[in-house]
Amino acid sequence: MKSATAISYELDDILYAADELTDQIKERIELAKNSVAILHGQPDMEIGELSAAISERLGCRVVGGTTAAGALLTNEGYHELAVVLHVFTDDNCLFAAAISDSMTNDPDSEIKITYRRALLNLKEQDPSAEPKMVMCMATIVPSIATDNILQSVSNLCGGMPVFGYNAGDDFEFCKQQVYLDGESGGDKIVIMLMAGDIRPIFQTANLAGKKALEKRLVTKSRDNVIIEIEGRPAAEYLKNFPFINDETVTLFNYQFFVEMQNDAFNDGIPVSRALKSYDRETGEITCFANVPENSYIGLLYCDGNDVANTTEQGLKDFLRQLDEAAGGYKYTAVLAATCSLRNMFLTDMKKTEGDLIKNMMPSDLTVSGLYVFGEMAPTSVMENNKAVNRFHNATFTLCAF
Repeated sequence: MKSATAISYELDDILYAADELTDQIKERIELAKNSVAILHGQPDMEIGELSAAISERLGCRVVGGTTAAGALLTNEGYHELAVVLHVFTDDNCLFAAAISDSMTNDPDSEIKITYRRALLNLKEQDPSAEPKMVMCMATIVPSIATDNILQSVSNLCGGMPVFGYNAGDDFEFCKQQVYLDGESGGDKIVIMLMAGDIRPIFQTANLAGKKALEKRLVTKSRDNVIIEIEGRPAAEYLKNFPFINDETVTLFNYQFFVEMQNDAFNDGIPVSRALKSYDRETGEITCFANVPENSYIGLLYCDGNDVANTTEQGLKDFLRQLDEAAGGYKYTAVLAATCSLRNMFLTDMKKTEGDLIKNMMPSDLTVSGLYVFGEMAPTSVMENNKAVNRFHNATFTLCAF
């Protein structure tokens, strides 16, 4: 597969930005028989118009979602208030995509319809084609948790690897957009199937702090609300931490590592959950993603240095996977989805993750990435291409193909 990235800082003149992005791509690669473009956009621009203009100029589908905090990543490092286009092209790969209608009223039905439309699009290209992985770009919709969106997509595809994210905005949680060829929305989902000669590799790097509490069992929970820990109000566990008391307001720097115990397909690898708030009267803790009952949790505190350290280690582990990959397959492209909370923790170190990508990634890999409100990535993939797909918080995720 051939791959190239392009960047533009023009957010207002959409046609100028489309010309600038597509001209860069055409200078860098010659498009093969099958192509797709992933556009990392900003929430306050006419992103649907831009994706349509790019699609017309390149003659391929354009999918994507908006970033958080205006921040984007490429081989050139960290960028603010820009748009990045990443094009993938190959004679032996197929890309099929679909976008849903509003998921507000019946999200489960919309997910199923959208997946089937993407699969139909794939079969129209090649009736014998079978997807190898799924990309999922979602938005925050009150009627369904993103954990459940991922679970639904994973079930529909038979457990193959799913990589994606919740689109971001400027922490207003209402301006996120996903898009496909000019159609965009803040209450939709985009599903893209990838088939043919593709062998994806994934890496997740959880945010790991140095200060931690002993892990405990969640004995009662409801979706993303932890009600009881070992039979006691959940907040009692929080208050064992030296820095949390009745006056504590901001909990974003505190993470739970969650060890799933009640999942039928469980690889034992912990996932990260960011704390949102806790109720002083009920003792309930609200997180940014689901925490199942009978899971073990461990609370820890994180800062910018922890972000830097875990990103660097994640990149090292990822590059080791690429080096050890068998079969002579040539990896050329990397997508990164990293949590907006990591960007917040970095404070005056905002360029850290971009600089690490710039300095550590080999020159023959084209890399693009964005900051999001939750990451979707497998924690493990079996030899039969069955994956343990997880929704993550505060995690640096990578996919190579």
